Amino acid sequence: MNKENLQTKLEALEDNVKVKQDELGIAMSQAQIAREELANADKPKLSQDTMVDLVSKLQDIFQDALNNADTRDLSPEFSIDYGNEVTLDCIDMSAIEIHDCDIESVLEEVFNIVSDNS
Repeated sequence: MNKENLQTKLEALEDNVKVKQDELGIAMSQAQIAREELANADKPKLSQDTMVDLVSKLQDIFQDALNNADTRDLSPEFSIDYGNEVTLDCIDMSAIEIHDCDIESVLEEVFNIVSDNS
């Protein structure tokens, strides 16, 4: 083969590689979509409005827990850095509790909870 034929052959092979890479990209994208659909297949459906309502009610529970926390139970640890600025090094959040019954009550407000036997 002469140089022109080899150049033409190389260009054809490079074009073929580009086509195959595009096909691979499409196949990988379709496979990812299929993975996501499979992961969501058995999940119960939740409307956007219901989700917003649920998130808002859960935020209220967490805000109430933080607002009602006794700051003396948080055991803050402070330090002074080289610029004479006071820095909060550590704070113990274990004294702030969210009880299961609080979360259950929010879920019962938003959903009709049924037993698994029905």
